[in-house]
Amino acid sequence: MKTRMLALVSLFIGLLFHGVVQAEETSAQRVATLLEQNRNVEGEFRQVTYDEQGKQLQVSEGVFLLAKPNQFVWDSIKPFAQRIVSDGRTITIWDVDLEQATQRPLSGEVGSSPAALLGQPAETVLPLYNITALGEEKFRLSPKEDQDLFQTLTLSFRDQVIDAMSILDALGQTTVIEFNNVEAHDGVAKENFKLDLPDDVDLIVEGQ
Repeated sequence: MKTRMLALVSLFIGLLFHGVVQAEETSAQRVATLLEQNRNVEGEFRQVTYDEQGKQLQVSEGVFLLAKPNQFVWDSIKPFAQRIVSDGRTITIWDVDLEQATQRPLSGEVGSSPAALLGQPAETVLPLYNITALGEEKFRLSPKEDQDLFQTLTLSFRDQVIDAMSILDALGQTTVIEFNNVEAHDGVAKENFKLDLPDDVDLIVEGQ
């Protein structure tokens, strides 16, 4: 009896585990498809950061442009002007009011960051995460390796278009990014991802 019971329990656990693996594979494939459909898009965003108690810390709004491979513009308009531009090889962060900019290579460390999910090929980025489906078009991603960037990231789509991203960082703060008026494009000129800084901007180059 005990042997039979153990066998049944083992079979049950085996089937359950198999079901979980199958679900994870299906979720990963679904996320990959949705991300690839949203790699050439542009629109508006609203970004809100909350502390551990849910108190609002910061709000910013702006526009964004994504184009494969690995090119993007993240243009915060208010309350402070900041431009983040990747030409596929380097990322430049320009704080307009401070007249300062930082440029660094698009290196492997970016691959595990939230920004990489929308900028890099899904098959390159998704293996770094455990993926859980929270709905037909909503997924939670957890890094497989411990890192300082974030604990979990939630991606939401609406009618196969990127709708929101929620990031719980290592400090317990949550950043929610809502995407609006998102439109697909067939490709844009590379000049859109070249950042011509004014002469009075102090440029710091890292990693070169």
